Amino acid sequence: MLTKFDELTCHQSVASFDQVGTSDRAWTEKLWCNIHDTQGELVLATGMGVYPNRNVMDGYGCANVRNAKQTNLRLSRELRPRIDELSLGPLSYEVIEPFKKIRIAMGENEQGLSYDIEFLGGMLPGEEEPHFGRARGRVFVNHCRYAQLGRVRGWVKVGDERFELDPDRFYAQRDHSWGIRMGVGAPEQGVQMADVATFTSMMINWFTVQFPSWGLYAYLIEKGDGTVERLTGCLTKPMEEGGEVVPLVGFEHDWVYHENSPRMKAGKVTLKFKDGSEKSIEMRELTTMYLRGGSYLGYKDHYHGLWMGEDWRDGESWALDTPAKADGVHGLNDTVVECKCDGEVGYGIVENLILPPYPRYGF
Repeated sequence: MLTKFDELTCHQSVASFDQVGTSDRAWTEKLWCNIHDTQGELVLATGMGVYPNRNVMDGYGCANVRNAKQTNLRLSRELRPRIDELSLGPLSYEVIEPFKKIRIAMGENEQGLSYDIEFLGGMLPGEEEPHFGRARGRVFVNHCRYAQLGRVRGWVKVGDERFELDPDRFYAQRDHSWGIRMGVGAPEQGVQMADVATFTSMMINWFTVQFPSWGLYAYLIEKGDGTVERLTGCLTKPMEEGGEVVPLVGFEHDWVYHENSPRMKAGKVTLKFKDGSEKSIEMRELTTMYLRGGSYLGYKDHYHGLWMGEDWRDGESWALDTPAKADGVHGLNDTVVECKCDGEVGYGIVENLILPPYPRYGF
């Protein structure tokens, strides 16, 4: 079928834009954005996923207020025939000016979480090296991603409380990825192993931070024996300066976790770059976004890309006022951090996921 995208002169296959270059049901295109303030009062995560070979679009919005309560809304709809509309239910995503201005909105809904925000591109976007993996003859991951740092303006409403988003106080990071991903939909039946079965005995770190005059993107997968399985990222700078990003070539870490918990609370990293430069960054937790509320790693039998019918939604609120409650919803988390480097203060997020056994940190 034809869509509005087919009017553009950017085709790269002998097909219309409603088709992708493989019939693999795990093919996914994802949009993600995280915004947070500098005091730990609010962190919001929102995103969408498109699954052409599953005929599904899904999305979510999650807001944690003062690390005491998180409100979640998960959405899914049938993709076709509205394959060229980046909207489902009350959630919409609009590219107003590529790499400079993105609008994301959530209308009023039963969970009491709504927002109208503009991501304002601040730093040059950075591309990761493509991620490829094959096991027992089958490709289980083959995707690419870019990320971008910036600020945000607009508003977020959670229940009766409304937050006005001042770009001087609210930071933002977003990414866009596409390709074959792990953990899409329900596990396949009648196969030797699930795709995610290969992901054990490792630590996964995805780290973004922005300082006044520079920022960085860093992605590390390290095995339990210390072997680096994947390292990609870059040092970036403000868009108005132009030029090129500098690739990341080294990632040393010393993470600190909450007592008897895999939830990260602080750390220090030393990052090395291709031009010979080096950055040592100390960080501490301000607040945390628990992404299970958006179905990352699955929640309440819902996984990204799972067919839920023509129009579906679900959600809830979590109390997070004790360590036990936070541990109960821990999974893939966006830990919002205040960072210090060479006398400068910056802000960002760390996604630190331990898949045991991982002896170095006692897991």
